[in-house]
Amino acid sequence: MNNYFSIGPDALMALNFHARRQQSPGLFSSRLLNKAMYFFYGTRDCLVQTCRDLDQKIELEMDGERVSLPKLEGVIVLNIAYWGGGCRLWEGTGSQTCPPASHQDGLLEVVGVYGSFHCAQIHVGLADPLRLGQAHTVRLTLKSSVMPMQVDGEPWDQGPCTLLISHKTRALMIQAPPGTSDQEEGPKGSQETLSTEGP
Repeated sequence: MNNYFSIGPDALMALNFHARRQQSPGLFSSRLLNKAMYFFYGTRDCLVQTCRDLDQKIELEMDGERVSLPKLEGVIVLNIAYWGGGCRLWEGTGSQTCPPASHQDGLLEVVGVYGSFHCAQIHVGLADPLRLGQAHTVRLTLKSSVMPMQVDGEPWDQGPCTLLISHKTRALMIQAPPGTSDQEEGPKGSQETLSTEGP
């Protein structure tokens, strides 16, 4: 895993999107149509709730401690602050204080979602995720059935298994200097200086 892993409704939307794109690649030629397809698959899952009762189908351990799960449809493990196209999932709306998320601390953030509608609410800033905690190692056991999973947007259907997620190595990342954003443009012909962030 590089950025995030998930099991549940967001993985299901990605899996449906991927399958449809494989069938009809010409339909997926614009960002607007792609978002419309995600909206369609998310809305459909709100009605069908394919991933319901996930809490009964999985066992979750964080740093060797079993986590008691409420009624959930999805679990997301984050290694970065952003998820699903730019949403700062761990922070949520900012209405609740939580330990900071950092890609440098060796900790994975683990959150739960109640369904596709909850994912949509989080994306537009109307809801917070269920923060399950931070851990160095996450062990997820799918006890029964086949569930959709994804790693960094690459979805698949997975049968019963045990997944162990932990940090292995670190990589250098390029970052713009503090106080700049990717929306700012310098004078024509100039190059922006980038700094690297090390271990």
